[in-house]
Amino acid sequence: MRNEHQSDAQAFILCGLFKYMHKHKQTQRNMYLTDLTDAQKEYIKGTILMDNWRSKYDFFLILDAIIYIDVSGCQWRLLPEEYPKWQTVYYYFRRWGAMDAFSELEDSLVEKVRLRRGESPHPTIGAIDSESSRSALPRSQKGFDGNKKVKGVKRNIITDKDGDILEASTTPANIHDSKSAYALVAMLVVAFPWIRRIYADRGYRGNFIEEAKHDFGIDIEITHSNYSGQFVPAKKRWVVERTFAWLENFRRLCRNYEETTESSNEMLMVAAVVITLRKLTSVNNRFLTSS
Repeated sequence: MRNEHQSDAQAFILCGLFKYMHKHKQTQRNMYLTDLTDAQKEYIKGTILMDNWRSKYDFFLILDAIIYIDVSGCQWRLLPEEYPKWQTVYYYFRRWGAMDAFSELEDSLVEKVRLRRGESPHPTIGAIDSESSRSALPRSQKGFDGNKKVKGVKRNIITDKDGDILEASTTPANIHDSKSAYALVAMLVVAFPWIRRIYADRGYRGNFIEEAKHDFGIDIEITHSNYSGQFVPAKKRWVVERTFAWLENFRRLCRNYEETTESSNEMLMVAAVVITLRKLTSVNNRFLTSS
């Protein structure tokens, strides 16, 4: 009888220990270099992403998992077990994307990082550019960029003079820059109506310049690269090219692994949020420079 009581007691203790370890595992933070710091989380609290949060999972654990996918480039089904199930994480990624939550979060973070630099929160100057990326999935939305010889998608972004992303869109790669630029500027003036001038390359020549001036009151200035046999940053437009270089550190963006252009654009905006958060908190970009 005594041995039975001892066995029951040991089983009870082991059960309690297992529950404690499981709970501790679920609440553990900063397991990976991609996880947000406490300082970065403070900038997100109170935003649209956290409105009426009712999930049994910790909000930041879900967000950390999405960032991990974006930075590492791994498949959803290969998400580490420290995070919730990939189906749960993917559900919130698509849900927040449908709400345009990542774009709204980036807008608020850009205002804060500009204030931190001693600038006006309302940018008046921007730079626009695009980049084509090959698609890895045969069934994904894509087109052929005849200029770059790339079959995939085209990412279009507008940044402020410091390279912070103000607006972004993703289209099939066959859509010409000047065609997608009009829709992009139309979205830009809703969030940042103070923009008065945008620097662009020669791909944006044509009717787009007149349409942007007539419909939005924005001057499109074409800047020319003084090519002399080596790379020379384009005057006033080099910041947007640098931003594309930052985005290449997110391996999910090195190729397009999304089935829809909407999902691809949300991955871009997640990366934009991470970059801006790290600017705000002056965090060493270890995962952005590692091999």
